[in-house]
Amino acid sequence: MNKFIHSGLNFILKQFDLVLCECEQDWEREAFAILYESQITKKEVSYLHPVEGIVFSKDRALQLHALLSSYLENVTSSAPLHVLYCVSTPLHQKAYDEIIEIFSGKISFARQSSDASFKNDLVILLESLHSRKVFFLVDDILVIEKFDIQDFASLDTDKTVPSLRMGLNLKKCYTVQKEQPLPELMPSPDINDNKISWKWDRGLYDWSYPLSVDGHFFSTQEITAITKLINFSAPNTYEDQLQKFRRFFVIRTGVGYKKSKIVNVPCNKVQKVNKNIHGSIHQDFLLERWLNGYQMDYRNIYGYLNTSAHEEIPFVFIQR
Repeated sequence: MNKFIHSGLNFILKQFDLVLCECEQDWEREAFAILYESQITKKEVSYLHPVEGIVFSKDRALQLHALLSSYLENVTSSAPLHVLYCVSTPLHQKAYDEIIEIFSGKISFARQSSDASFKNDLVILLESLHSRKVFFLVDDILVIEKFDIQDFASLDTDKTVPSLRMGLNLKKCYTVQKEQPLPELMPSPDINDNKISWKWDRGLYDWSYPLSVDGHFFSTQEITAITKLINFSAPNTYEDQLQKFRRFFVIRTGVGYKKSKIVNVPCNKVQKVNKNIHGSIHQDFLLERWLNGYQMDYRNIYGYLNTSAHEEIPFVFIQR
Protein backbone atom coordinates (compact mmCIF):
# COMPACT_ATOMS: atom_id res chain seq x y z
CA MET A 1 0.00 0.00 0.00
CA ASN A 2 1.35 3.42 -0.98
CA LYS A 3 2.00 5.27 2.29
CA PHE A 4 2.69 8.63 0.63
CA ILE A 5 0.43 11.24 2.19
CA HIS A 6 0.21 14.51 0.28
CA SER A 7 -0.15 17.96 1.83
CA GLY A 8 -3.34 18.29 3.83
CA LEU A 9 -4.13 14.58 4.01
CA ASN A 10 -3.29 14.26 7.72
CA PHE A 11 -6.09 16.73 8.39
CA ILE A 12 -8.70 14.74 6.48
CA LEU A 13 -7.61 11.38 7.92
CA LYS A 14 -8.21 12.76 11.41
CA GLN A 15 -11.70 13.73 10.27
CA PHE A 16 -12.16 10.18 8.97
CA ASP A 17 -11.36 8.84 12.42
CA LEU A 18 -14.05 11.06 13.94
CA VAL A 19 -16.64 10.07 11.33
CA LEU A 20 -15.89 6.37 11.62
CA CYS A 21 -16.51 6.53 15.36
CA GLU A 22 -19.98 7.96 14.67
CA CYS A 23 -21.02 5.27 12.16
CA GLU A 24 -23.84 3.16 13.54
CA GLN A 25 -24.57 0.79 10.64
CA ASP A 26 -22.37 -1.90 9.12
CA TRP A 27 -22.64 -0.49 5.59
CA GLU A 28 -21.43 2.88 6.85
CA ARG A 29 -18.37 1.44 8.54
CA GLU A 30 -17.54 -0.67 5.50
CA ALA A 31 -18.09 2.20 3.05
CA PHE A 32 -16.04 4.67 5.06
CA ALA A 33 -13.28 2.11 5.47
CA ILE A 34 -13.06 1.77 1.69
CA LEU A 35 -13.09 5.53 1.29
CA TYR A 36 -10.41 5.83 3.98
CA GLU A 37 -8.20 3.40 2.07
CA SER A 38 -8.70 5.38 -1.13
CA GLN A 39 -7.36 8.44 0.69
CA ILE A 40 -4.17 6.81 2.02
CA THR A 41 -3.44 5.20 -1.35
CA LYS A 42 -3.69 8.39 -3.39
CA LYS A 43 -2.32 7.94 -6.88
CA GLU A 44 0.66 10.19 -7.47
CA VAL A 45 0.58 10.45 -11.25
CA SER A 46 0.88 13.20 -13.83
CA TYR A 47 -2.46 14.59 -14.97
CA LEU A 48 -3.22 16.22 -18.31
CA HIS A 49 -5.63 18.70 -16.70
CA PRO A 50 -6.03 20.22 -13.22
CA VAL A 51 -9.80 19.67 -13.41
CA GLU A 52 -12.48 18.31 -15.76
CA GLY A 53 -16.25 18.65 -15.75
CA ILE A 54 -19.12 16.21 -16.26
CA VAL A 55 -22.51 17.44 -17.48
CA PHE A 56 -25.68 15.38 -17.01
CA SER A 57 -28.36 15.88 -19.66
CA LYS A 58 -31.68 14.37 -20.72
CA ASP A 59 -34.12 15.61 -23.39
CA ARG A 60 -32.90 19.20 -23.05
CA ALA A 61 -30.90 20.02 -26.18
CA LEU A 62 -31.90 23.69 -26.21
CA GLN A 63 -30.96 24.16 -22.56
CA LEU A 64 -27.76 22.15 -22.98
CA HIS A 65 -26.77 24.40 -25.90
CA ALA A 66 -27.20 27.45 -23.65
CA LEU A 67 -25.12 25.89 -20.86
CA LEU A 68 -22.25 24.82 -23.10
CA SER A 69 -22.23 28.12 -24.97
CA SER A 70 -22.22 30.15 -21.76
CA TYR A 71 -19.47 27.94 -20.35
CA LEU A 72 -17.19 28.39 -23.35
CA GLU A 73 -17.84 32.15 -23.44
CA ASN A 74 -17.40 32.89 -19.74
CA VAL A 75 -14.86 30.42 -18.37
CA THR A 76 -11.20 31.23 -18.94
CA SER A 77 -8.59 28.47 -18.72
CA SER A 78 -11.65 26.31 -19.31
CA ALA A 79 -11.52 22.69 -18.23
CA PRO A 80 -12.58 19.89 -20.60
CA LEU A 81 -16.30 19.07 -20.40
CA HIS A 82 -17.84 15.63 -20.91
CA VAL A 83 -21.59 15.38 -21.51
CA LEU A 84 -23.29 12.17 -20.40
CA TYR A 85 -26.75 12.24 -21.94
CA CYS A 86 -29.83 10.18 -22.65
CA VAL A 87 -32.90 10.75 -24.80
CA SER A 88 -36.45 9.41 -24.77
CA THR A 89 -37.36 9.81 -28.46
CA PRO A 90 -35.67 9.91 -31.88
CA LEU A 91 -36.55 13.60 -32.20
CA HIS A 92 -34.66 14.38 -29.01
CA GLN A 93 -31.72 12.38 -30.41
CA LYS A 94 -31.89 14.44 -33.61
CA ALA A 95 -31.57 17.60 -31.53
CA TYR A 96 -28.59 16.17 -29.63
CA ASP A 97 -26.94 15.18 -32.92
CA GLU A 98 -27.08 18.85 -33.87
CA ILE A 99 -25.62 19.85 -30.49
CA ILE A 100 -22.78 17.35 -30.94
CA GLU A 101 -22.01 18.82 -34.38
CA ILE A 102 -22.07 22.41 -33.08
CA PHE A 103 -19.58 21.65 -30.29
CA SER A 104 -17.46 19.16 -32.23
CA GLY A 105 -13.84 19.38 -31.12
CA LYS A 106 -14.74 21.48 -28.06
CA ILE A 107 -16.91 19.21 -25.89
CA SER A 108 -17.01 15.40 -25.67
CA PHE A 109 -20.30 13.51 -25.61
CA ALA A 110 -21.28 10.04 -24.44
CA ARG A 111 -24.79 8.62 -24.73
CA GLN A 112 -26.01 6.29 -22.00
CA SER A 113 -25.74 2.68 -23.11
CA SER A 114 -29.29 2.00 -21.89
CA ASP A 115 -31.93 3.37 -19.54
CA ALA A 116 -30.44 1.25 -16.76
CA SER A 117 -26.77 1.95 -17.43
CA PHE A 118 -26.33 5.36 -15.83
CA LYS A 119 -24.17 4.21 -12.90
CA ASN A 120 -21.94 2.03 -15.03
CA ASP A 121 -21.54 4.72 -17.68
CA LEU A 122 -20.70 7.34 -15.04
CA VAL A 123 -18.08 5.11 -13.40
CA ILE A 124 -16.48 4.46 -16.80
CA LEU A 125 -16.42 8.19 -17.50
CA LEU A 126 -14.96 9.04 -14.09
CA GLU A 127 -12.24 6.42 -14.51
CA SER A 128 -11.35 7.86 -17.93
CA LEU A 129 -10.65 11.36 -16.61
CA HIS A 130 -7.11 12.72 -16.69
CA SER A 131 -7.47 15.22 -13.85
CA ARG A 132 -7.02 15.29 -10.09
CA LYS A 133 -10.34 17.12 -9.60
CA VAL A 134 -13.80 16.96 -11.14
CA PHE A 135 -16.92 19.12 -11.03
CA PHE A 136 -20.48 18.35 -12.10
CA LEU A 137 -23.12 20.38 -13.92
CA VAL A 138 -26.69 19.68 -15.02
CA ASP A 139 -28.16 20.87 -18.29
CA ASP A 140 -30.51 23.53 -16.91
CA ILE A 141 -27.60 25.55 -15.52
CA LEU A 142 -26.22 28.74 -17.09
CA VAL A 143 -22.80 30.32 -16.51
CA ILE A 144 -23.71 33.96 -15.91
CA GLU A 145 -20.38 35.47 -14.83
CA LYS A 146 -16.82 35.24 -16.10
CA PHE A 147 -14.24 33.43 -14.00
CA ASP A 148 -10.97 31.54 -14.25
CA ILE A 149 -11.52 27.91 -13.41
CA GLN A 150 -7.90 27.62 -12.24
CA ASP A 151 -9.01 29.55 -9.13
CA PHE A 152 -10.83 26.46 -7.91
CA ALA A 153 -8.60 23.86 -9.53
CA SER A 154 -5.81 24.90 -7.17
CA LEU A 155 -7.86 24.44 -3.96
CA ASP A 156 -7.33 21.40 -1.74
CA THR A 157 -10.48 19.25 -2.01
CA ASP A 158 -9.38 17.24 1.03
CA LYS A 159 -10.16 20.31 3.10
CA THR A 160 -12.68 22.22 0.99
CA VAL A 161 -15.71 21.77 -1.25
CA PRO A 162 -15.55 24.68 -3.71
CA SER A 163 -18.87 25.74 -5.24
CA LEU A 164 -19.62 27.81 -8.33
CA ARG A 165 -23.26 28.30 -7.36
CA MET A 166 -22.84 29.80 -3.89
CA GLY A 167 -22.48 33.54 -3.29
CA LEU A 168 -23.55 36.32 -0.95
CA ASN A 169 -26.52 36.93 -3.26
CA LEU A 170 -28.18 33.65 -2.19
CA LYS A 171 -30.68 34.54 0.51
CA LYS A 172 -33.47 32.17 -0.52
CA CYS A 173 -33.66 28.41 -1.00
CA TYR A 174 -35.87 27.57 -3.98
CA THR A 175 -36.07 23.83 -3.26
CA VAL A 176 -37.72 24.36 0.12
CA GLN A 177 -39.29 27.74 -0.72
CA LYS A 178 -37.81 29.45 2.34
CA GLU A 179 -35.54 32.34 3.23
CA GLN A 180 -32.01 31.25 4.13
CA PRO A 181 -29.58 33.27 6.23
CA LEU A 182 -26.03 33.80 5.08
CA PRO A 183 -23.48 31.74 7.02
CA GLU A 184 -20.77 33.15 9.22
CA LEU A 185 -17.85 33.84 6.91
CA MET A 186 -14.34 32.72 7.79
CA PRO A 187 -11.00 34.34 6.96
CA SER A 188 -8.80 32.07 4.89
CA PRO A 189 -5.20 32.58 3.70
CA ASP A 190 -5.87 30.26 0.75
CA ILE A 191 -8.43 32.47 -1.01
CA ASN A 192 -8.32 35.96 -2.48
CA ASP A 193 -10.59 38.95 -1.92
CA ASN A 194 -13.22 37.96 -4.49
CA LYS A 195 -14.04 34.71 -2.69
CA ILE A 196 -15.77 33.71 0.52
CA SER A 197 -15.25 30.84 2.93
CA TRP A 198 -17.59 29.21 5.45
CA LYS A 199 -18.20 25.93 7.28
CA TRP A 200 -20.81 23.71 5.64
CA ASP A 201 -21.83 22.29 9.02
CA ARG A 202 -22.75 25.77 10.25
CA GLY A 203 -24.89 26.75 7.28
CA LEU A 204 -28.56 26.27 6.49
CA TYR A 205 -30.23 24.80 3.38
CA ASP A 206 -28.00 25.41 0.32
CA TRP A 207 -25.24 26.68 2.61
CA SER A 208 -25.20 23.26 4.26
CA TYR A 209 -25.31 21.07 1.15
CA PRO A 210 -21.76 20.23 0.01
CA LEU A 211 -22.63 17.14 -2.06
CA SER A 212 -24.37 18.90 -4.93
CA VAL A 213 -23.91 18.16 -8.63
CA ASP A 214 -24.56 21.83 -9.44
CA GLY A 215 -21.05 23.18 -9.84
CA HIS A 216 -19.25 21.66 -6.84
CA PHE A 217 -15.64 20.44 -7.05
CA PHE A 218 -14.34 17.13 -5.69
CA SER A 219 -11.30 14.89 -5.75
CA THR A 220 -11.71 12.63 -8.80
CA GLN A 221 -10.32 9.62 -6.95
CA GLU A 222 -12.51 10.21 -3.91
CA ILE A 223 -15.76 10.81 -5.79
CA THR A 224 -15.07 7.78 -8.01
CA ALA A 225 -14.67 5.57 -4.93
CA ILE A 226 -17.94 6.91 -3.48
CA THR A 227 -19.78 6.48 -6.79
CA LYS A 228 -18.87 2.79 -6.86
CA LEU A 229 -20.20 2.32 -3.31
CA ILE A 230 -23.74 3.63 -3.88
CA ASN A 231 -26.70 2.55 -5.98
CA PHE A 232 -28.49 4.99 -8.29
CA SER A 233 -30.11 5.14 -11.71
CA ALA A 234 -30.15 8.82 -12.72
CA PRO A 235 -28.54 12.17 -11.77
CA ASN A 236 -31.22 12.92 -9.17
CA THR A 237 -30.86 9.59 -7.38
CA TYR A 238 -27.08 9.92 -7.71
CA GLU A 239 -27.14 13.19 -5.78
CA ASP A 240 -29.58 11.70 -3.27
CA GLN A 241 -27.31 8.72 -2.63
CA LEU A 242 -24.22 10.91 -2.32
CA GLN A 243 -25.84 12.31 0.83
CA LYS A 244 -24.95 9.04 2.61
CA PHE A 245 -21.46 10.55 2.81
CA ARG A 246 -22.63 13.99 3.88
CA ARG A 247 -21.22 13.70 7.40
CA PHE A 248 -17.74 13.39 5.91
CA PHE A 249 -18.04 16.40 3.58
CA VAL A 250 -20.04 18.74 5.79
CA ILE A 251 -17.03 19.11 8.11
CA ARG A 252 -15.02 20.65 5.27
CA THR A 253 -14.90 24.31 4.36
CA GLY A 254 -17.03 25.80 1.61
CA VAL A 255 -15.40 28.19 -0.85
CA GLY A 256 -17.32 30.33 -3.30
CA TYR A 257 -17.20 33.63 -5.11
CA LYS A 258 -18.85 36.68 -3.60
CA LYS A 259 -21.41 36.45 -6.40
CA SER A 260 -22.66 33.19 -7.90
CA LYS A 261 -21.01 32.26 -11.18
CA ILE A 262 -23.80 29.90 -12.24
CA VAL A 263 -27.56 29.66 -11.79
CA ASN A 264 -29.93 26.73 -12.23
CA VAL A 265 -33.06 27.64 -14.23
CA PRO A 266 -35.60 24.89 -13.30
CA CYS A 267 -38.15 25.61 -16.02
CA ASN A 268 -39.13 21.92 -16.34
CA LYS A 269 -38.50 18.42 -15.01
CA VAL A 270 -37.39 15.42 -17.06
CA GLN A 271 -37.55 12.72 -14.38
CA LYS A 272 -40.18 11.22 -12.10
CA VAL A 273 -38.07 9.99 -9.19
CA ASN A 274 -38.77 12.97 -6.96
CA LYS A 275 -41.25 15.79 -6.50
CA ASN A 276 -38.91 18.71 -7.05
CA ILE A 277 -40.75 21.93 -7.81
CA HIS A 278 -40.18 23.39 -11.26
CA GLY A 279 -41.50 25.74 -13.91
CA SER A 280 -44.09 25.03 -16.61
CA ILE A 281 -42.09 25.17 -19.88
CA HIS A 282 -42.23 21.57 -21.07
CA GLN A 283 -39.07 20.09 -22.57
CA ASP A 284 -41.01 18.98 -25.68
CA PHE A 285 -42.01 22.59 -26.34
CA LEU A 286 -38.33 23.55 -26.11
CA LEU A 287 -37.51 20.67 -28.46
CA GLU A 288 -39.98 22.08 -30.99
CA ARG A 289 -38.39 25.52 -30.66
CA TRP A 290 -34.93 24.04 -31.24
CA LEU A 291 -35.98 21.97 -34.27
CA ASN A 292 -37.54 25.12 -35.75
CA GLY A 293 -34.20 26.89 -35.59
CA TYR A 294 -34.40 28.75 -32.29
CA GLN A 295 -32.12 28.92 -29.27
CA MET A 296 -32.28 30.50 -25.84
CA ASP A 297 -31.07 34.10 -25.68
CA TYR A 298 -28.74 33.05 -22.87
CA ARG A 299 -26.50 36.12 -23.15
CA ASN A 300 -29.42 38.23 -21.98
CA ILE A 301 -29.09 36.50 -18.58
CA TYR A 302 -25.38 37.29 -18.12
CA GLY A 303 -24.83 39.28 -14.95
CA TYR A 304 -28.23 38.36 -13.51
CA LEU A 305 -28.39 38.80 -9.72
CA ASN A 306 -30.13 35.62 -8.58
CA THR A 307 -31.28 35.37 -4.98
CA SER A 308 -31.49 31.56 -5.01
CA ALA A 309 -29.29 28.84 -6.46
CA HIS A 310 -32.37 27.77 -8.46
CA GLU A 311 -34.50 30.47 -10.01
CA GLU A 312 -37.22 30.47 -12.67
CA ILE A 313 -35.69 33.22 -14.78
CA PRO A 314 -37.77 34.20 -17.82
CA PHE A 315 -35.93 33.78 -21.10
CA VAL A 316 -36.67 34.48 -24.72
CA PHE A 317 -35.88 32.68 -27.96
CA ILE A 318 -33.80 33.97 -30.86
CA GLN A 319 -32.98 32.49 -34.25
CA ARG A 320 -29.82 30.38 -34.35
